[in-house]
Amino acid sequence: MLNSIVGKTLRLHLANGWEFEPWFTGPDFIEYTLTKGPHTGRHAIQKPTYRRDAPNIEFLGWYEETGTLVTLTFDLASQTVSRFAGVPRWLANSDMAVSAGDNQDPEFRERMAQLAKEGPDMPRHIYADQGYFELSEL
Repeated sequence: MLNSIVGKTLRLHLANGWEFEPWFTGPDFIEYTLTKGPHTGRHAIQKPTYRRDAPNIEFLGWYEETGTLVTLTFDLASQTVSRFAGVPRWLANSDMAVSAGDNQDPEFRERMAQLAKEGPDMPRHIYADQGYFELSEL
């Protein structure tokens, strides 16, 4: 059985068809690419909050440059994941492909900041769903 997501690259499958390939190099660093979904190709490096809530339960949460708040709770025994994401209204109402850039690119970050400033932020679109994950062979 997998004993931690830390130091691993995963393939994360969510119920709505989105697929991510996150790489957890440590408890305070996640790098991911969206490989399927409305913003396929999005690449991001985030500095999450990490907790080990129980022997087989790990939690990550972070705030993205788009204004989206993301939490992921991993059940290592069943290799399932629960996601909660609060997406700002401006992004939820747009073609989410607008967020398909690389958040390490200053131009991309500036474009997201401008779109977020134009708003609106509320009411947020909430994703509360589940999926599964597997170790990636990358």
